[in-house]
Amino acid sequence: MRMAWDHFHNLFDWEYVAFDSFEGLAEVAEIDQQEIWEKGKLKTEESEFIKIVTRHGLKAAKLMTVKGFYEESLIDELAEKLLPKKAVVIYIDCDLYASTVPVLRFVKPFIQKGTIIVFDDWYCFHGDPNKGERRAFREFTEANPELEFEPFVHTNEAQSFVFLGRK
Repeated sequence: MRMAWDHFHNLFDWEYVAFDSFEGLAEVAEIDQQEIWEKGKLKTEESEFIKIVTRHGLKAAKLMTVKGFYEESLIDELAEKLLPKKAVVIYIDCDLYASTVPVLRFVKPFIQKGTIIVFDDWYCFHGDPNKGERRAFREFTEANPELEFEPFVHTNEAQSFVFLGRK
């Protein structure tokens, strides 16, 4: 969130929406089992997150937090509240396949031509394409063949894609 603020606040008057359990990882499903993952790991309290990003300069009035595990928090009523706004950047830091699937399902109506989707943990699971965010995105694109994405910027951990539009 701080990186997004750093890169864009001088250019655009955007709103920032952060989705997180603020309880760390949920129970880790079998498909996501790996020594480094355990329930509750990677926890940041919501109040601490807000302190971090507002101390960095993001205005509290421009920040919305959605607390909860994705299967419970990414509901139709929330989508209706946020729409018709569209996303410019979607930063997915889910680590796990089981968490990424509902996120991709939820963000679909917010994607517009030029939307950049960043997967923070693309190379988790030693780069195995049948695990984690990679598998979830592959299944999402296979289930939605009308959506066209092009690989964009990548790092040693992350991979981004730009949405080109509907075929």
